[in-house]
Amino acid sequence: LDLKVGVAFSRFQTRYFQGKYSDLDSRIVSYGPCQTPTLGFCVERHVMIQSFTPEPYWLLTPTVRIQGYGPIRFEWERGRLFNKKVAGAFQQILLDSGSLRVEQVTKKEVKKGR
Repeated sequence: LDLKVGVAFSRFQTRYFQGKYSDLDSRIVSYGPCQTPTLGFCVERHVMIQSFTPEPYWLLTPTVRIQGYGPIRFEWERGRLFNKKVAGAFQQILLDSGSLRVEQVTKKEVKKGR
């Protein structure tokens, strides 16, 4: 239905506006009921991107070196820390402990969508 309405109304608008306004590029005036909400989503996303203000953040990624193996890099599931004092506290805990203990290992298969 969207295609039929869009094609018919696009043809009508194009013929109606051709030559009426000199500053309007009226080679084709497109219309479709789904275009307005889609354009709204695009504009909303553009406004979000334009109003973005970057914040400093810290990552907790300790690396463990075991003899006979390459370095093993760990990543915190939570990801980024936005509080420098908290990041420093975690860093100090890791530095002071001297040894670590693995409490749980979870294996996930990750598939990337196309």
